[in-house]
Amino acid sequence: MNLVLNLYRLALRLYPPAFRERYAAEMLGSARQLSADAPSKRRFAAALGWDTLSSLTREHMRFASPLKPAFLFAFAAFFSVLLLAVSVFHQQVLRRGADRQPEQLATTLSAELAHSDNRSFTLPSPPQDIGSSAWLNGNTAFAAVFDASGQVVASNATFDNALPQPPRGIFTTIRARGLYKVTWQPQRGVRIALTGREIPGGGFVLAGQSLLSAEARTARFDSFLKVMWAVLLLACGIILVLAQNQPRRRTT
Repeated sequence: MNLVLNLYRLALRLYPPAFRERYAAEMLGSARQLSADAPSKRRFAAALGWDTLSSLTREHMRFASPLKPAFLFAFAAFFSVLLLAVSVFHQQVLRRGADRQPEQLATTLSAELAHSDNRSFTLPSPPQDIGSSAWLNGNTAFAAVFDASGQVVASNATFDNALPQPPRGIFTTIRARGLYKVTWQPQRGVRIALTGREIPGGGFVLAGQSLLSAEARTARFDSFLKVMWAVLLLACGIILVLAQNQPRRRTT
C-alpha cells in the first residue's frame, strides 16, 4: 500500500498550484487514514485512482484554459503507471494468499514429524487428485512427505496415478533456506503454489494449493483495469479536443 500512497503523493503535484498549496496536505492525510481503515486494499487503490483522475480533470478545467497537451500526456502517463502498479500489487496479494494455507500446513506437519518416528503419522484430508478439475478449481491444500534424498514416502494426493514428485532441485533449496515457496507446473494447465520445509532430523514436507482460482481473479481484475485505462485515454482525448476548440481569452 505504500506504493499506492507514494504514487498518490506524486499525483498531487499535478494539481494547479493554488489548489495544491491549499489542499494537498489534507488530501494526503485523508488518503493515509482511508488506506489504514480500508477492508480491501486493491479496491481502495482503484477507487483512489479513479477519484484522483476525476478530481484532476475537474480542477484543471477550472484553473487552466486552454488545457495544455503536455499536461494531458503527463496525466495519462502517470495514471497508466498507477494502474500498472495496482495490477502488480493485486497479483502479489493474491499470490501471498495462495501461499498462506500451504505454508501453515507445511509448518505444522514439519513440527509434528520432528517429534515422531516419521512412520506413525496421518496426513490431513482425504486422498485427492491434484490434476483433476475439481481440485484445480478449489482451495484445498495437499501435503507430501519426502525422505532426506527427496524421494516421496507418503502423500494425501496423487498426480497421474502416482505420488507427486517435484524436481529434486527444490529440496536442495529447502535445505539451504529452511523454507521455500515456488510455483510448480508439472504440466500445462496445472499450476501449484508449493511450500516446502525441512523436517528437523531429516526429510522434507511439501504442501501445495492450486493457483487457478487466484489467477482467474487476477485476470478478471486486470480486465477491469484495462477498461479503466481505455476510458482514461478516451477521456483525455475528448478533453484535449474540447480544450483546443475553446475560444482563447484575449489578453490586453
